Amino acid sequence: MKRGPFTDLEIQVTEKIKEEFEKFKYRMLSKSRKKIFAGSGKINFYSCIYEYFMYAEDIETAHLKACLKCPDVTGELYRIYLKYEYLNYHRMAEIEELLDVLQREQEEQKQGGQVKFHEEDYD
Repeated sequence: MKRGPFTDLEIQVTEKIKEEFEKFKYRMLSKSRKKIFAGSGKINFYSCIYEYFMYAEDIETAHLKACLKCPDVTGELYRIYLKYEYLNYHRMAEIEELLDVLQREQEEQKQGGQVKFHEEDYD
């Protein structure tokens, strides 16, 4: 069951996440059974991120704003998850930690460091 009501900012981010998730599902389902099976970890990651944004209460405004800055939020979170060994995504608190890192990287990027993401690198 969805929680509600959403703020305007939450609506923008959840719509973005829904769209990304649908595109991801379409791309995954167009692959062979072997590749789908090999991508099961990524499928689980995308599903957990999707569920977080649909069901979490009181998502920090800073996290929502950081998400809106990303052309592909879930893909960027997946890149961060792969980059930092200590991160996980199965619990809400772990996803919040991923969002903290996303926000921190964006702040560092603003100050001069650049983080580049190409989803093809993580398929």
